[in-house]
Amino acid sequence: MAEGVRYIKVAKLDKNGNNQTNILLSLTKLTIPFSSGNVTYDILTRDEHSSYFIYYVENPNLEWADRADINYSFSGSYTGSHNQLIYSPPISSSVDNQGFFLQGGLSNGGLGSNGFPIDSYKIDTYIQKNLHVRVSSSFQFSITDSKSATTSVSASVRIVSSPLSIGTNPFSPTIHAESLITQSLQNVNTSPLYFTGSYDLTAQLNSGSITPGDCVYFEIRASKNGEEYGSGINIQDAVFNNGLFEISSSISSGPTFNTSPEPNFSTNFSKAYDCQPTFNNIITNRRSYQYQDIDYTSGMFIPTNFDLLINDTALKAQVQDSNYTTKRHIRPRYEGSKNTTDDVNSSAITQSTYLQLLHPNDDLGVSTFTLPSIESLDSTMHEFSMGGGTSPEIPGCGAVLVANAYNISGKDSVNIISPLDSSYTELLKSKFPQNSKPYITRYTVPNETIQNNNLSWNDIADAKVIDTYISPPPLSSYMIGSGNSFTGGTPLNNSTLRMSKYSYAPFIDSDGFYSTASSPFITYTSDDTSDNVIKNGLDLGENWYITIFNDLPSPVQGNLDIFNSGSDYSYIGLDNNGNYSDPLANHGVYKITGVETPVYGNVNYSMSISPPLPDTGSGATRWEFGNAGGKGYLIWKAISNPSIVFDNVTLSGVGKGNVITETPTSTVKDNLTYISKKYGENT
Repeated sequence: MAEGVRYIKVAKLDKNGNNQTNILLSLTKLTIPFSSGNVTYDILTRDEHSSYFIYYVENPNLEWADRADINYSFSGSYTGSHNQLIYSPPISSSVDNQGFFLQGGLSNGGLGSNGFPIDSYKIDTYIQKNLHVRVSSSFQFSITDSKSATTSVSASVRIVSSPLSIGTNPFSPTIHAESLITQSLQNVNTSPLYFTGSYDLTAQLNSGSITPGDCVYFEIRASKNGEEYGSGINIQDAVFNNGLFEISSSISSGPTFNTSPEPNFSTNFSKAYDCQPTFNNIITNRRSYQYQDIDYTSGMFIPTNFDLLINDTALKAQVQDSNYTTKRHIRPRYEGSKNTTDDVNSSAITQSTYLQLLHPNDDLGVSTFTLPSIESLDSTMHEFSMGGGTSPEIPGCGAVLVANAYNISGKDSVNIISPLDSSYTELLKSKFPQNSKPYITRYTVPNETIQNNNLSWNDIADAKVIDTYISPPPLSSYMIGSGNSFTGGTPLNNSTLRMSKYSYAPFIDSDGFYSTASSPFITYTSDDTSDNVIKNGLDLGENWYITIFNDLPSPVQGNLDIFNSGSDYSYIGLDNNGNYSDPLANHGVYKITGVETPVYGNVNYSMSISPPLPDTGSGATRWEFGNAGGKGYLIWKAISNPSIVFDNVTLSGVGKGNVITETPTSTVKDNLTYISKKYGENT
């Protein structure tokens, strides 16, 4: 174990296949027994996985490394006399290479009481080998209770183990070995009455039968006339001679090993063609140390060797144990593997909370070549015939009118898709979703700049898509400016507007700005829905929008105050990818999803919109359209021509060009100019 240890991995199954999950969940310390002594780690945190635990431990700053198999060696002695004895005599430790010896009594944190302590060998970790326990002595003790009625006395010596319960006598320990010694009394009138005998008892404790916290010790008990041990008789004046309590394992082996097999071969082994492992011609397969072979020779449901399997004595299976432990075997068969990145065409894993915070390096298979889990490259190019601004319907943005699409499989293998093709609409929407950032190329690039905060054409590379097929018309259908002398409506709730049937028809004045007449005109009749232009248009599949402003002057000019945030909803914040949750609502644009038949006499009608308004307000006057201090709106029908609308960039005066997606194929990137000149409109 090298110095600087911070993590320790422990399998749920021990070497004998027993599941130790409950014990591993309760551990607060891990003691690693090295050949030169124990190292104890305080457990700070634990992380449970399907087949193991990862412990984050306090670093003991080891300055050495140890690769030896562990040797357990303990030797203790007990001798002399004891006035009264319960369970076992006190032990004097002489050899304890792992420091597992634990003196008994509450004050020492061990078994038994302070008056009658039970000294033990406390296992602080999983043992790597079977333990060999030996206890021996010649002894003598006297009995005084009810001796006149006693015809025989028996003594019991047994090797036991029990989980540590400080300051208590184990009620029902695990018995590993027991020796009964019986002596007939020959003179019942003798006083005192002595019992003599000797014992040499051994036991082997399998490594799988001992768990951390178990204490190994031995007990001396007495019984008279065949009664229960410890009942009606006390051990007094006990004398032990040459008492030994020993625990040992096989001798430790260090990191070195023999490189020459024994016996040595006198001839060239590489020419022994009948037994070459690399030739796969071995006659006898390696057998498992753990898994048994199930024999179904005489039945489909009950194995022929059922009894042998139950008793764990069946023939071991011809399968390597490493098939159930080695990663190259268990990943594809049992555990599976993960290959997770942030997105298609991305090798990053920065957005994955699971990977970064909870289970780092959990067999994830993240590529070291910085390759994405999934790669999807696009082979299309879309041309546009012109560009222009979208204000004031979509303030501060621009759009291009898209023409033919080109499906490119090779430099001279190009398929042209017309906007009249039935698949064109679906193709355009799928290639340029909201918040995507395509590459834009102009066929003619004049010296003037794009008029949006003096942006140059190179700055347009960062423009993101708002939507497709929503180009505003040359002039909105209806308008209510702020500060009028009448109310044009008010929100009923976040998703419903109560609108007045009176509104203005905007026109473009001599300076090129939206203006309205001095008085409104009647937009809708109260009884006949056939005059309801928006409702009829929605029924025909038209797309209608309302752009709402905190303040809308007439004429419409200058920087417009867009209604896009409030206490209920807000569309101005960016997510982790730097995108708006709804780019249209960020510009104050809400889609009209329905118009109801007027329900408020000859004055009002209801209009449903999406997404919900940011705030409906607490006072009706504050949220009125048109009235003094109120909000303003433009209602407009989107042109159905194929188009791509871009965020925060004005494209007025832009001529022909093309648009490709963020992830084009190398064929498209390397031959874009050639293809646009030979097959497109780049003349």
